[in-house]
Amino acid sequence: MSGDSTFTAAMGGVDVPLTIEPVLPTTVGEVYEEKKADLVQEALAAPTSNARDFTDPAVRFESETTHRGEFGTRRDLKPRHVSMIAVAGTIGTGLFLGSGASLVNGGPVGFFLGYAIVGSFVGMMMYCLGEMTVYSPNIGGFIEMGNKYISPEVGFAMGINSILQYGLAIPAEISAIAVMIGYWDPVTSHVPVYIAVFLLVSIGINLVGIKFYGEVEFVLAGVKVLMLLALILFGLIADVGGINHVYTGGRYWREEPFNDTFENLSPVSLARFLGFWKVLTQAAFAFGGIESIAVIAGEAHNPRRTMRMAVRTVFYRIVGLYLLTVLMIGLNISQHSSDLLSAVAMGGSTAASSPFVVICQQVGVKVLPSVINAVVMTSALSACNENVYAVSRILLAMARQMLSPDEPAGSTVLGNRSVILLWTLGLSLCLERFGAGVHLALQPVRLIAWITVCACYTRFKRALLVQGVDRSKLLLRGWCQPYMAWACIVSFTIILVFNGFTAFLHQFSVSDFFASYITLPVFGLCWIGFRLVKKDVIGMARLEDIDLSNGPEQALRETRYDLTAAHGLVQPVVKG
Repeated sequence: MSGDSTFTAAMGGVDVPLTIEPVLPTTVGEVYEEKKADLVQEALAAPTSNARDFTDPAVRFESETTHRGEFGTRRDLKPRHVSMIAVAGTIGTGLFLGSGASLVNGGPVGFFLGYAIVGSFVGMMMYCLGEMTVYSPNIGGFIEMGNKYISPEVGFAMGINSILQYGLAIPAEISAIAVMIGYWDPVTSHVPVYIAVFLLVSIGINLVGIKFYGEVEFVLAGVKVLMLLALILFGLIADVGGINHVYTGGRYWREEPFNDTFENLSPVSLARFLGFWKVLTQAAFAFGGIESIAVIAGEAHNPRRTMRMAVRTVFYRIVGLYLLTVLMIGLNISQHSSDLLSAVAMGGSTAASSPFVVICQQVGVKVLPSVINAVVMTSALSACNENVYAVSRILLAMARQMLSPDEPAGSTVLGNRSVILLWTLGLSLCLERFGAGVHLALQPVRLIAWITVCACYTRFKRALLVQGVDRSKLLLRGWCQPYMAWACIVSFTIILVFNGFTAFLHQFSVSDFFASYITLPVFGLCWIGFRLVKKDVIGMARLEDIDLSNGPEQALRETRYDLTAAHGLVQPVVKG
């Protein structure tokens, strides 16, 4: 029975109304949950005036364990899926094949230091991103962070920048797969067929469903991690003379720590420094895509707990996988090795250009190159899958952003989830012709993404302070904030500004200059263009107006977002 029921009883000829109360829940917790549910419905029914809120209001107060996601998506990615994608997501052709060029430019010590420095700042950036993601997991990832914490035009520019980043990487990875097949099939006329087949395979994996996508990525990521661990062990054994008694003993670290002849510059100190600086920009390409785990937060089951586990693995994968790999390469190969120089001249297209194949040639192992080629192919396919996924979700988030706050995302063709991957396919085909020369352009794109993520974090932390949200109650917190975020902003900005310095050496190179800096005006034009089109929602968000309502309940208690406190309802205390 619900509501009050009134009956009339005869007592001494007088009608007396008799009220029978409904059966109430028997525990304080049940009372709390019942009344909280009513408050949630009131909040959802209330009109919103916050033009900066681009989340799906239908799932704002959903349980952490629900499988219902934003805008028709499903939270079906299991913790093991997300953790493996986080660990292996950035292991691609840049590490397997392109790391040899970094060794040539910086020497073994410059090579290692460059990756260690960039890796450290990338790890700091990931904790900034992770804290915001765990606070409010959503389908838009860092696009919504730009909308909310800075301004909608910044969010839009971040979206276009991300589409360039992941969209340009799709043809690069697909082309790499096709060329790597050429290691066994030298007929060049077959390459277009391989490109078409693998691109359709990648699109198909994303079309089948998020759960199937997670399983495929789990397997491919596992193969990558196992292969990389095997190569690290192989490099260690080779260095100490355990293979055919070819002993290196890390002598290249002692004899030639830096590149003394970089670009034939003098004095030697200048050549060493600029060779090391070149490694910094190349490391940005190798670590690119590490921030993409924020995009999958909206489809992760129990997202706060799952993303917290994933972000906490970031330093382990940087130190345990990247830096150990870089160390093994520098210990075993001379920067002046003719085999290495020949491999780098190939442009990192097949397994023959992998530094580990060079180690095989030095110690007389003949079987491993084919194995490396096969694994690198699966690695490139995995990276392509993740890029297709990222582009499709970013397009979905941007479609929502271009609408008014109370308009459903599915009301436009771009915002309809059933066709969003077809847009991705069309975008991939358009960018395919540029796949061969995107490495230079991808470096600044990724640096811009990392800078804007850290800028969003500085605003996020200040908004927490201004609005009285207790940061100590967050599930994930970075260290030394906001100093860590500002250190990343300054460092990445310096690398970005000077990433194209080689265009000015000896003779000015117009093509290298534009490849290194073209994304900066593109970002600015997107910012300005959005301001001209969407005049009603532009401008820097005030810290006190930033919507923090999607945070965890324990952090929002006794704030304006605490629905239960606003209605005089006390959270039951659970002991034990």
